[in-house]
Amino acid sequence: MSLGGTYLKGLKDTGWQFGSRLTTEHVWDAFVILCLIENKQRENQCLQVPHTGAQKDRFRDAMAERNQDFVLNGQPGVVDHACDKCYRTYMTASGEIRHCHPIVGDGLSIGRPCCAVFACREPLQNNRHRYCKTHFSQHDVCAVMLCEEPISGADSKTCSDPEHKEFERKNKEKGASNFILKERFRHTQASQPVDTLATQQIDHVDDVEETTIEWFEVDDNSNTIRLKSRANPGTVGTEADTALPPLDPCPSKSAAGNRVAKAQFSRKRTHNEQTLVRPCGIIYARATMFGAEAVSNFLVMVQNAFSIPGAKKPEHIFYDTNCLARQQAEKSFPWFKGIGMCVDVWHFLNKHQTTHQYCQENCNPIQFPELLDEFGKWFFNTSVAEQINAWLQGYHSIVREMLPDKFDFFLDEMIMRRNVEHLKKLAEQGHNPRSLDH
Repeated sequence: MSLGGTYLKGLKDTGWQFGSRLTTEHVWDAFVILCLIENKQRENQCLQVPHTGAQKDRFRDAMAERNQDFVLNGQPGVVDHACDKCYRTYMTASGEIRHCHPIVGDGLSIGRPCCAVFACREPLQNNRHRYCKTHFSQHDVCAVMLCEEPISGADSKTCSDPEHKEFERKNKEKGASNFILKERFRHTQASQPVDTLATQQIDHVDDVEETTIEWFEVDDNSNTIRLKSRANPGTVGTEADTALPPLDPCPSKSAAGNRVAKAQFSRKRTHNEQTLVRPCGIIYARATMFGAEAVSNFLVMVQNAFSIPGAKKPEHIFYDTNCLARQQAEKSFPWFKGIGMCVDVWHFLNKHQTTHQYCQENCNPIQFPELLDEFGKWFFNTSVAEQINAWLQGYHSIVREMLPDKFDFFLDEMIMRRNVEHLKKLAEQGHNPRSLDH
């Protein structure tokens, strides 16, 4: 979109000093300003930002302040939400009246650039860096794991070790081949403008490794080096996956007997986003998992999310790997005492081993009669988080290069706006959305 024709010519004749084309920067600034103003209006405050400095930095502090407000106080209007699809009043066998207000947790692979030091939460200064300000000196250290030698030059990421140099050469070679293939695919789409609107900007060669797990296998007998890779599994989804011990970052032997090495040539990305969703579809909370979706991280997230003002502990938590989360909660998280922690029906039947005694005895949803209605059918939609995450995944191409302030701001804003519309839909459908009395 741009100004054109006689109107544009007239502006230029008057000495108009600004551009005439609408850019993505204009759209982003408009979006941020609108969201910040609306947020301040809800709080009966005025938005105040610096009048000096670069345009890209003027709203950063205001965005960070709003992000922190969401962390401390939760998503607006949904902390005390209840409706007939997510809140149930029932009578026990003894005649006691009780309530059930569950939450469903799930993760999705929609990461952003982060520091390559494991679990470091400090933001990058630039989204092309591999390390944050604190660990920035690591850029001058060989990228091969466990090697502490300095790099051989400004244009290199490895030391002078010939083997490490070969690792880097093979990494660049693979990146170049991926670039060529993407270029060819892009050219085949050139005659189809509708389709090309959806194609992504070609990744920089250095970024190829971000979506894969790569390692090098060294055969000392034949003196050959092979670059191996597999798709990054992203979020943890099954008990069988999470029961496996963590991989050694640099194992000495592969299954084939070759020596194995790993290197950090590209940027690292956060592991996944975790969401907590009411069975009615209202998104209660979101958090970033850095190193992994470990069950301990999930437990911390849930406890923090339900410790904000106005929040009330859920009676049940549905989570794919609750068999592990429940065991850890019993040992280290007394906050979860009295909360039901079972696995949703589909995952319990299809992803959890019948030989896992603890899981079968403690995480079978049939053990909780309040989860069934009077006809013996499941009262709550426990697949809702996966459905919500499929919606969130649609923003991946927008947020994949954002640093924390923008990333959190955008996703939380999209979630808030979706919640507003979904509350209207719940009311229209007669599900009686309301706020709980505490």
